[in-house]
Amino acid sequence: MRAADRRLIRTGAGLLAVLVGVTAFSLTPRSRQAAPPWLPNVVACRDAPMAHVHHPGRLIVKGRCATVSGTVKSVQMVDAYDDVKITLVPDANVLPFLNRANNGVVVADIIATDQASVVIPPVDSRITAWGSWVLDRASKATELLPAYFISIDQLHAGSTLLTGESTEKRGPPPRRSLTLSVTAPKRVSVGSRIDVTIRARWFQDRLFKPASQIRLFTEMTTKDGRGVRWKAAMTHTTGLAVLHLVAIQMPATYTLTVYAAPSHQPVTATAVIDVARA
Repeated sequence: MRAADRRLIRTGAGLLAVLVGVTAFSLTPRSRQAAPPWLPNVVACRDAPMAHVHHPGRLIVKGRCATVSGTVKSVQMVDAYDDVKITLVPDANVLPFLNRANNGVVVADIIATDQASVVIPPVDSRITAWGSWVLDRASKATELLPAYFISIDQLHAGSTLLTGESTEKRGPPPRRSLTLSVTAPKRVSVGSRIDVTIRARWFQDRLFKPASQIRLFTEMTTKDGRGVRWKAAMTHTTGLAVLHLVAIQMPATYTLTVYAAPSHQPVTATAVIDVARA
């Protein structure tokens, strides 16, 4: 065989190897990140992201730690569980992580137990939010839930972020602190009613005064801290809120925790309830 022919064969074999390699690479599925990347050194990523999230079984955690930026389209309080839902038009780098069901927007959901420490941004502001990236099994949309830290990067023109009260012509606001107490039966049978009374009072000038219109969030948890029941409520003019729950849980010992966070003052109260077989 002539040298020229041998060179031609070697060249052809080399080209074939390259083509096979390129084809194999193109047929190999590329790894796709499941959640927007986490922006570190701002807030700590939570080890238990679904703590205090109502019915976490409805969600699939796609990324324990994620950061999302965008423009606020709407802010809505959902009374059923006292969640604040912030709908964002996200930046372009977030779009690959949205599903068709998102319709081009993403919700940053602030659960009740975080609302004392997370700033609520005005509509049309640009923000960055940190939290967990989840898929809602029912809606098929992805969202940031819980969103537990928000930075307002740019306020919308004409917007004002309220962080306190004006003292003009009124002097400094009086110092007061909120106290909570909860009364519940210590033992109930499976299927019976659990009557819970919550009392909220302001302590001011060495006196206790009823605290009306205080938003409350209640959660029943197992010994390992897993939530099994949730309910939102609000105190009326006498500072009381009455809940009627049904003991549908398995027989065990549960902790009922009541959360409130007026004026960024988080307060809790607890009661231990034994649910026994009838």
